[in-house]
Amino acid sequence: MTSAPPPSDPDLLSHHEFDVFADYCTVLIQDDDARLGEPERSWFDLLVDDWINTAPGIVGIGAARPFKVPFTVDVRRTPPAEGDTEIQQADHVTQASLALPSGSLLISSQDFGDEPRIPLTPGNYTARIYSHGLNTLSEDALEGEDRYHIVLWPTTEDHPARVLKRYPEPLPCG
Repeated sequence: MTSAPPPSDPDLLSHHEFDVFADYCTVLIQDDDARLGEPERSWFDLLVDDWINTAPGIVGIGAARPFKVPFTVDVRRTPPAEGDTEIQQADHVTQASLALPSGSLLISSQDFGDEPRIPLTPGNYTARIYSHGLNTLSEDALEGEDRYHIVLWPTTEDHPARVLKRYPEPLPCG
């Protein structure tokens, strides 16, 4: 994981870049103390259909390939601005609430080894996930330039998992 000082955006608290193994085309962003356990098949079905689903302290994210894929995480003081241009640029966009009582955000594929952790102020956040480059995948979906941008900001509201912009083709790994 690499971390860089925030650019000139005064609302950007931290910026992180890393590659995460998307086991079964899934990555979890979660409170370091939360564990998914054995959810019902319907939990994974929704994750496959919409590329997002939640459990307490966990947001499941779909990825196009079951390999290491690039993720960027930006933690902000405030939500993205109205008219968020990244929504137009992204192929697929999802959003959900995420409770982080431990103050440690874990990015994982459920191995819980050396996965990146990001220290945050304990509390509730909204996570918006922008999926880019879905149209760059090879025919066998083993190669591609897909990448994922997670933006987190503190919130007092509860946002159910939802798709803000749907990729017009069937989602890879779906």
